[in-house]
This record gives sequence, structure tokens and C-alpha cells, in this order.
Amino acid sequence: MTPNELLSDLENMDFDYFMQEHLQRVPDSIDKREGSVIYDALAPVSYNLAEMVHQFHNILLNTYTQTAIGEFLDYRAAERGIQRKLATNSIVTASFTDTDGNDFDIDIGTRFASIGVNPVYYRASEKVSKGKFRLTAEQSGSVANRYVGQVLPVSNINGFGYGKIVEVEIPARDNESDDDLRGRILESNEFTQYGGNVADYIAMIKSLKTVGAVQVYPTWNGGGTVRLVIVNNEFNIPSLKLVEEVQRQIDPPDVSGNGYGIAPIGHQVTVAAPSARTLNLSIKLDLEDGVDRTDVNQPVIDAVNEFIDEIKKSRWGLLKNEREYQLTIYGSQIISSLLRIHGILNVSDLKINGEKDIYLQFDNKVQELPVVGSVNINV
Repeated sequence: MTPNELLSDLENMDFDYFMQEHLQRVPDSIDKREGSVIYDALAPVSYNLAEMVHQFHNILLNTYTQTAIGEFLDYRAAERGIQRKLATNSIVTASFTDTDGNDFDIDIGTRFASIGVNPVYYRASEKVSKGKFRLTAEQSGSVANRYVGQVLPVSNINGFGYGKIVEVEIPARDNESDDDLRGRILESNEFTQYGGNVADYIAMIKSLKTVGAVQVYPTWNGGGTVRLVIVNNEFNIPSLKLVEEVQRQIDPPDVSGNGYGIAPIGHQVTVAAPSARTLNLSIKLDLEDGVDRTDVNQPVIDAVNEFIDEIKKSRWGLLKNEREYQLTIYGSQIISSLLRIHGILNVSDLKINGEKDIYLQFDNKVQELPVVGSVNINV
């Protein structure tokens, strides 16, 4: 019997199943109708047995990595030396002025709140320059990744005029999902992480809280050199600060190759950001009667962005054949996502930078990341 067959059998063992099993063992000369003494006597036992089988069913599911969830999956991960990635805190850059509009310095530790119904609270963590500071979100997770705008001090600050978040410098991530953790566990069975091989570098980067994915280019500039191309937690081009921070953790530049980071001794590692490959789309749509371009304009833009975001998350960091990276943006796949939008009958033409498909470049010199540019819609 396979696990799936056993699960199917357990799923069929519900209250009605046990009641029928019990009642079949009662002589027909005894009243067995619902509400009878014997029926009412057997019902609690049947409920308890059905509940017990339900628990057995869950235990069986949580026995295997492929079907375990939650803390049970964490236990399976621990057996492989893997831990679930926990949510991190966004780091943003903010500028401050006094009541006269001049650059204004705040104290480290000063708290601020975003504008809105559900404000995000920040705490000043580092001075960048006069009137410019890094703030760390107090709430973990991606909730603070989207906010750019005015912030208000939680308590009164003498001379304070105006504060504004100008950039989300290091985006946060949410707790790793069961599916993503499961994928890492199963992936660990395919490659041996050892001594600074490609799998080892991928594992190094995945252990960092601030990086979403990595491409590894061994011997990119001669023997002993390694190039790590990273994206942030939102799978976008990382900030210079994030690149420098990861560089220090992997292989500090002032003592490169000496083993003061987590890279093996003798490896000279260069951490870099990918080059943006801007995608400008031209789309011709056939719409339903009563639907015009303004009705579908924003849904189309959202669908294109969601498609590219999913491509980056699921495929950008994947090796094609254990040695090369390859990623193609197919126009037909974008068309498929657009046809799910209400009001669109057909996508009669779609071009990306004037082409049907876009092939991204990945080699020792150039590593590209797709970025949505303009989306021009014609009807």
C-alpha cells in the first residue's frame, strides 16, 4: 500500500463509516434507527474513532517532507541542518529638516511613525550625513517595504520641522513559507555543499537575511575568483549599502582571500548587483463592448508587474544545467496572464522592446535582471 492509498483509506473513515461498521454488528432484531438507544450509545464512540483517525491522517501527512507543514516541517528541515528563514526588518533612509527648512539632526533611537490608518513605527539606527539617517522598522516583515513618504516623531522634538522616508534601502522579508522551505529541503538532497563549491556559495547567501537570490560565477576572473550577483528580498536590484554589507560578510575587501568572511581561504569573492534590463511593452488589445482602455489600463500594468516579479522569484537564481543561468521572457506567457483580466477578449499583438521574446544575458561580464519600464496599451 502506498502512502496515498493509506491517506485515501483514512479519509473515508469518518463518523458514518464507523456507525455503519458498528451497526452491522448489532442484530437486526434490535432497533438501530437514528435516535434509538443503541444508535445513541454507539454515536459517541464513532465520533471519537473518526477524530482519532483524523489525527492519524495528520500524523501521516506530517511524516514526509513533501506534505509536512508548520512546525513539523521545521523538524524535517532541522534533520538536514536547515532552518526556516524568519522575517526581517526594513531599513530605510530618511531626511529631516528643522522649522526653517534646514537639515536637522536627530538622536539615534528616536522613534517615528508613518502616515496612515495602520502606521509603521521606525527607530533611528544610523546617521548617514547631516539631516539624513537610516531608520529600522520596528515591525518585522514586508509591511514597511512599500512606504515612502512623511514620518512623524512619536514624541516631541524641539526644533523639528519635517521628516520623510526617501528610500527603502534594504527591504525586509516575511517568514519563509512552507512551500519555499520545503523546496530548500528537497534541493539540499540534490547537491552536496562542500568546500566552496557552487552549492556551498548558494547556501551561504541563502543563510543571509537580506538577500533574496544569488547567481554564482566561479573563476569569473581567473582561478580562485568568485562573482556573486545578488538581489534584495523583493528580488530587485540591491542598494549599494546592501552589496557592501554582503561583501563584508562573505569576503571583506581589505583582507580578501584570507578567510575572514564565510568564504573559504584563498577565494577572492566579488559581490555585485545585476544590470537592469528595462522591458518596454507595447500591447494591442481587443476589448468587450462597453469596456475602454481606462478600464483595463491599471489591471494590465499590475498583471505585467506581477508576472515579471514571479519570474524573478522563481527562475532568476536557478541554474540551467548546474553551470549556466538562462532566463527568457516569453511574450506568449504575458499574453496568457493578460487574458485573465475582465474585459479583455484578445491580445492581438504584444512586443517587448520591439521583440516577441527577450533573452536575458548571463555571463562573466553581464548579469541582467528584468525591470518593467513603460507599458503602452492600444485598442
